[in-house]
Amino acid sequence: MRKILCIALLILSQLINAQDKGTLKGTLTDKETNNESLPFANVLIKGTTIGTTTDFDGNYSIKVPAGNHIVVFSFLGYKSIEKSFSIKVGETVVINQLLSAEEGVALDDIIITTTSSKETATALILEQKKAVSIKTTIGAQELAIKGVSDAEGAVTKTAGVSKGAKNVIVRGLGDRYNSTTLNGLPLPSEDPEYKNISLDFFDTGIIKNIEVNKVFTSDLSGDVGGANINISSKELVKRSMFTISGSVGANTQTVSKDFLTIAGTNKFGTQNLGIPVNDLTKYSFSNSWKPESQNFQLNNNFSFAGGRKYDIKDDTFSFYIVGGFDGSYNYIDGNIKQTTSSGEVFQDQDFTKYDYTVSQMIMANLNYKFEAGHNIAYNHLFIHNNKQSVGDYFGFNNPEQDGDLEFQRRQQTNNNELYVNQLIANYKFSDRLNFETKGSLNFIRGNEPDRRTNKYLLRDDYYSPQTSSAGENERYFAKLEENDYAANGKFSYKLKKGEDISVLELGGDYRYTERLFSATIFNHDFSSRVAIDLENPDAIFNQNSIDNSIFELETGRGSANNPNAFIPFTYRGKRQIFGAFGNLVYQFSDNFIASFGARFEKIQQLVTYNTNIAQSAIDGASNLDRTYVLPSFNIKYNFNENSIVRIAGSQSYTFPQFKETAPFKYQDISFSSQGNPDLKPSDNYNLDAKYEYYFSSSELITVTGFYKFIKDPIARSEIPSGGNTLTYLNVGNDASVYGLELEARKSIYKIEDKDLEIMAGLNTSLLMSNVNLDKSSVAQFTNATSNLEGATPFLLNADISINKKIEDNTFISSIVFNYFSERVYSIGTRGFENVLEKGIPTLDLVSSYEFNKHYSIKLKAINLLNPDFQISRAGFNGGDNVVLRNYKKGVNLSIGFSYNL
Repeated sequence: MRKILCIALLILSQLINAQDKGTLKGTLTDKETNNESLPFANVLIKGTTIGTTTDFDGNYSIKVPAGNHIVVFSFLGYKSIEKSFSIKVGETVVINQLLSAEEGVALDDIIITTTSSKETATALILEQKKAVSIKTTIGAQELAIKGVSDAEGAVTKTAGVSKGAKNVIVRGLGDRYNSTTLNGLPLPSEDPEYKNISLDFFDTGIIKNIEVNKVFTSDLSGDVGGANINISSKELVKRSMFTISGSVGANTQTVSKDFLTIAGTNKFGTQNLGIPVNDLTKYSFSNSWKPESQNFQLNNNFSFAGGRKYDIKDDTFSFYIVGGFDGSYNYIDGNIKQTTSSGEVFQDQDFTKYDYTVSQMIMANLNYKFEAGHNIAYNHLFIHNNKQSVGDYFGFNNPEQDGDLEFQRRQQTNNNELYVNQLIANYKFSDRLNFETKGSLNFIRGNEPDRRTNKYLLRDDYYSPQTSSAGENERYFAKLEENDYAANGKFSYKLKKGEDISVLELGGDYRYTERLFSATIFNHDFSSRVAIDLENPDAIFNQNSIDNSIFELETGRGSANNPNAFIPFTYRGKRQIFGAFGNLVYQFSDNFIASFGARFEKIQQLVTYNTNIAQSAIDGASNLDRTYVLPSFNIKYNFNENSIVRIAGSQSYTFPQFKETAPFKYQDISFSSQGNPDLKPSDNYNLDAKYEYYFSSSELITVTGFYKFIKDPIARSEIPSGGNTLTYLNVGNDASVYGLELEARKSIYKIEDKDLEIMAGLNTSLLMSNVNLDKSSVAQFTNATSNLEGATPFLLNADISINKKIEDNTFISSIVFNYFSERVYSIGTRGFENVLEKGIPTLDLVSSYEFNKHYSIKLKAINLLNPDFQISRAGFNGGDNVVLRNYKKGVNLSIGFSYNL
């Protein structure tokens, strides 16, 4: 990893006769990045104006008059080092030097005019200290130390952020209240159930840093209530580089299992995505109902990265490419239950589930930098993610007769592809006027091909498909296509010559998103009970059974006699957003800075549908058209260079997502979900106050208090029905969320002359939430008030890392602990109490050893505590909670190797 924090240098070189000089040369390295080269550091002969800066490889070379001199090596935020030397005419003297972070550094009088790598903790803390607005950023260096493998793991290491059912929860606000961007441009979601793309798609190999902005500012889209999560992709910071790495590992409860896999899939995640049937009298499915099996499952990972810079006269062109492959297995077993509103359990089944996830990723960055300060960059990102799962469930499920038992098997593949294309340009009109523009073309292709679901009744000592229940044995084919186009531009004008802080920003943006979702469902309607062999279901599910009228093949639209049988269930969503914004940052004094902004935004969204529940042509489409004027402000006051207080306030909104408004019923094992076309947007009002104290350039403590008021909040709620349906509702007139966050990073033990340091990090949050439920709602909420869905009352992330350098080798070991307390999973209705998600602790251990800057080995032990993951329904009339789902994930162990050229 390379450390670059580039600063403007005001060094004038004096030209004297060459015969009176010698040459001073050497290499500067960065202690904060495991002794890697340090580009753009200052090299100055003390008492003169003779100096230079190091190049991309940390090298320097200057002509120095013969005699005795003192050379000064310096870099922003680092200790300055002075070295005495003597030099003769024509002589070459070599001085190499290691620089380390300063214990206390003031930034107020320093103007940063170039870019930094923004990967190291020191650089990001210094940037946070200088920034006017409130933000938290975690860089590639910290991710490596903590053993984080993807963006989701990264953001859950920051205060107030925890992992939800899929995506993250920020300050108690789940997926619909957050937004995700890549290099400041919006990203679509690969999953119709969610607003944001799954953050575990983004391997740390492509991440420079991740910024979690929990305070809305005018240059962000207004559709955010929790946080905007911006992933900055890596770019080349050195003249040339090449890295290759790989790892193998295993899950303790998976590695030796007889592991079930789905017929028609493979380890690379490629498969036929089309629908093989066009005649309901012909059973032409190519894949078997019977799972295949294997044993001895090893997780594996391979990645590479490389790039090079070229000088084109006074300009620079660079390319950087990173790619990778990852495959992982996981076996779990547990239990699922469902209850009536009175607390009676009607489903109780033990289960085993086999998950295999494989992904491939490639990212390219092309960057052209002009001598005049302009630049243009193109980013391309392709991610393919394929998850294959086989789940077996056995027990009773609403039995018709005493002794009835049920066997369920669900074989499911989710195949997702993300294509991102970004063009980013910056034009510097003058030292005071700058223009930045960005554009993106993003495409999501998501498929759920040939999901196979079986339900067999065990009665009279044999298994059989249920009669008159065609939907209980189905093959499901779904496809999502989404195109997303975005563009923005921003003018920045420095109000004071030679000073970067007081700035006026004016800009605008546009985004258009269109999604088409379609699903075709094939059902098997058995007219009478027929015995089936669990190990050979294809003996019944075949052409002969259709010919002999054992079952009739039909779609969700009807049988072979229905001319509409092959018309898929669909919904189409279109969204268009126009935005314009302005923001003024002004430094009133050396200690007081404020920014005031406003954003105009017009959003239009139309969702039409023809599904298994409703048709928009009959029932009415979801058609939303809103115009917003959204103010924001940030105030920063420095008591001194290391003691800072900040206050921020803003207004934003939360729009219902396509899937939340489309009444398409999606069936899972123990529940179903569907959208609600009557949803309306929420209005969010946000207030933050934060105090920061910096012990040094790498040590700090912060305390943040926050309050959010939400009008017409949206939450997932349960509607009791045969399928225990979850839907989305404006659950009340208002909701509030407030709390405290604490973050600390401190060196707790350090021996300078032995190159040993122990660092500790801690962030924690206390949160309270309340929503006044609408008692007049058709949902018929069970209680008058509730905590907000996903709101975590207590959250704790802590880590300790040891860094020891032994000559050219470096040893790093970190232990990372996370805990979140019990929180609401869904809000109860019609007598049902809330469904709760159990709080869990996790503990990870990561150690690495680097040999001579070229070779390294890494050991990981993830989820060492192996806690129970549970969701439960609050007890009826104060009784005990009923655990609805319970399982363990096992411990993941791995060993990895890497080589850096």
